Order: sequence, then structure tokens, then C-alpha cells
Amino acid sequence: MIDNVLIDTLVTGLPLVPLVLGIYLVLNIREDFDMTVEGSFALGGAATAVGLTGGLNPWMALAIGAAAGSIAGLVTSQLNLILRIPLLMAGLVMNMALFTVTLRIMGMPTMSTAGMETIFSPFVSSPGREADVAMSIVLAAIVSVVLIVFALFLRTEIGLSLRASGRNSRMVRSNGVNDNGLLILSLMVSNGLSAFGGGLMIQMQGFADVNMGTGMFIAGVGAVLLGVLLLRPTGSRVIRIVLAVVVGALIYRLILVSALRFGLPAGDLKGITALTLVLAVAAQGYLAPALARYRVRLSRKREPAPAPPTPIPTPSKETVDA
Repeated sequence: MIDNVLIDTLVTGLPLVPLVLGIYLVLNIREDFDMTVEGSFALGGAATAVGLTGGLNPWMALAIGAAAGSIAGLVTSQLNLILRIPLLMAGLVMNMALFTVTLRIMGMPTMSTAGMETIFSPFVSSPGREADVAMSIVLAAIVSVVLIVFALFLRTEIGLSLRASGRNSRMVRSNGVNDNGLLILSLMVSNGLSAFGGGLMIQMQGFADVNMGTGMFIAGVGAVLLGVLLLRPTGSRVIRIVLAVVVGALIYRLILVSALRFGLPAGDLKGITALTLVLAVAAQGYLAPALARYRVRLSRKREPAPAPPTPIPTPSKETVDA
């Protein structure tokens, strides 16, 4: 049973890693909120599904879905910069608008991709546990590439400016960096990653649904908080940032998969998601300071003890008389 739970966690959790990474980019690095990612997740899945049914190469369909999400992020940024709509409100507006856009793209509430060629087709011959293992390996390889590229991007000059802009935008502007350009870039990357995750999800599950993005922002925030609580990433530790995203996303899915395996009705999963978010927020307030103090004490124990001071020689009587 444990093996089944772990495999199901990987199969359903790995497609969410790009989504959680995009949420982390805006929430923790830019220190802002963007609800567009929910609509972008469904938009990316819809665009990928339409591409697959149209006979496109699955990788090309996936790229088109990611590009559609980036365009949605660009529109959100323009609502904020040109029309002066607060980013949270602009994200809510775009999230509602993308529901209609997604429905128009698919032409129906649900679109099946069963029987279509996907990125998993060369590795999966028939459904079953072996197929799930093969999909997990393929998804792990794809997600690893995405995480490596993202980590390398954060180490570039633009990535360093992006990380600094969330903490002190005034300092970034004083150094001649266009903060508005960084906002546009962050929203485009964030929503492109979300749409990429939606494209992976529909190729894994075999259908796209207009409501597949509902609740994904809350779930992603909960996953981010779980990862941050466990690994405490900072702006200068890129590897820890990436690991926090992966750990948070997989732990979140592990909670839901375990609940289903123990007989919980599927209709209760929204309640489990809400409870997970509440516990993650509460843990940030109560457990995070205690864990920080524990890490400080542990690091002090690992430090070598300081060498004893060299004793000052006492002058002898002969030296004083001389």
C-alpha cells in the first residue's frame, strides 16, 4: 500500500511542481499575490489539449500551452501598471476572464485526450502500475530540467535583481533597474510555469477540464508554506529554494493521496486542502521560530570550541631586579 501511495503522489504531484514554483516566485520572491495562476493552469491545459487533438507534436502543444499562460501573466501586469489596478484585484479579474477564454478555446467544458500521442506515449504501452512508474520517471526528468533552468536563471544578473526587488524595490530602482520590467517578467514566468504544469497534468490524466485550476492557488500557497517551514530557504540559497518547492508540492499531494487511500470521499478534498493551509500558516507562526532557534543551537554545537587563551608569563624576581 505504501508503494502505491508513493507512486500516486509522484504521478499527481510532479505536474504541480511548476505551478508551485510559479507561486513561490510571486509570493516569496516578489512578495505579492497573483491569482492569475489558477486561470493559467486551466488555460495551459486547454491549449495543450487542443494542440494534441489537432495533431500537433505533444512537446509543441506543451510549449503553446506555456506561452498562453505567459501571455495571461503579461495582461495581468498591464492591468496593474497601465490601469493602476492593484495586483491582487488584477489577478482576480484575469482569473475570471480566463474561465471564459479557456471555455472558448476548448469549445466544451471537458475535452478528452485519450488515444492521442502524448509525451508519455513512447514510454507507456498499456495502463497499469508499470505505466505509472514510467510516467513518474518521465515527469521527474522534465521537472528536474525546469528546476535546474529556474535555478540558473536566479543566478543571472536579472535573477539577482528579481530576488532583490521583492525585499527592497527602492534600492533596485536606485541602481538603474526597471522594477516595472521585473514585475512583467515575474508574472509572465510565473503564469508560464503554471500553464506548463497544466499541460503536464492533462497529458498525464487524459483530459482537460475548464475547472481544473479552481483552488490551485490556495493549494500552491499551502505547498509553498510547507516547503518554507521545513527548509527555510533564503534569497541567496537557490538550491534550497528549489528543494522547498519540490518538498512542499509532494507533501501536499501526499496528504491528499493518503486521505483518499484511507477511504475519505473525494468531495472532502477541498476541506483537506483548506485544513492543510490553515495548519501550514499556523506552523509558520508557532513552529518556525522554534525551528530557527534549534538550528542556531545546532550550528553552535558544530562549531569547534575556541582555543584557550595563551597564559601571560609572570616575570620572575630576577627579571624584576634587573
